[in-house]
Amino acid sequence: MNLIFDIRHHIASLVAIFLALGIGIVIGTSMIGSEAITKQQEKIINSIEREFTVLREENKKNAEALIQAQEVMANQKKFNEAVLPVLVRGKLQDRRIAIVDLNYRKEHDSLVSVLRSAGADVRSITVVNLMLLRDQQLNRQVAAFLGRSEEVAPDRYLPDFARLLAAAVLSGGNEDFVRFLDESEIIKVSGVYGPPLQEVILIGGSNDKEQDYAKVFDLNMIEVWKDAGINVYGVEDSNALISYMRYYQSARISTVDNIDTVFGQVALVQAMSGYPGQYGIKETADAFLPPLE
Repeated sequence: MNLIFDIRHHIASLVAIFLALGIGIVIGTSMIGSEAITKQQEKIINSIEREFTVLREENKKNAEALIQAQEVMANQKKFNEAVLPVLVRGKLQDRRIAIVDLNYRKEHDSLVSVLRSAGADVRSITVVNLMLLRDQQLNRQVAAFLGRSEEVAPDRYLPDFARLLAAAVLSGGNEDFVRFLDESEIIKVSGVYGPPLQEVILIGGSNDKEQDYAKVFDLNMIEVWKDAGINVYGVEDSNALISYMRYYQSARISTVDNIDTVFGQVALVQAMSGYPGQYGIKETADAFLPPLE
């Protein structure tokens, strides 16, 4: 699409040049009757017309190529949807998993579907919207709930926030805090908290520098889960502007940096079924996929 747009933009530029030349020709011929000048102007016009012809042909070829590429992508999607269940079937049978999604801007239903296709018991899904803490009144309420000054910045209390929420996911406790967060719409919970729980998938990454809370929030959650003997996997979407992979890897957990794709979802299932590592398409990845044995 960008290529065709660029060509159209180029054609529009040439049209503008052509019109300008046309005006120049009219003015020039009205002022100077030189036959040599007239012939030179005709050559310029013919040259522009030939370039227009070439560009039209290129535009047509590019449009045809785009249609073919779209057909290939559609077929690839159908293939992925058909093959994916076969690749993951039974690999996470009866594994009890919680998902904590900090990337609230995007639904991750396909990931949940893949985990369930692999046999996993997804016990809870928690979507966290820390962006709401920009609201001063809500910020004061959260700070007060955590026993902090009403004027404190979120960075000061987010470690406590993270540890309490992480513990709640594990134990089902801290009910008043969870209820307050839910009523404030800072979190949205489906499923049930508490044991038995074996693994947590943390979906991070950010598109806003002001919401890069990985150090003060994510890493504290990971620490709570790891201390409890829970396996933790850190993932993010391929188009996350601010990657959390280095943060997660510093906590010594497996990561997948393209969880919004079929490839990333397969990589996660494989990592969880015995091939820990750093997978994906970004420079922080060690491999695209784990072994598919």
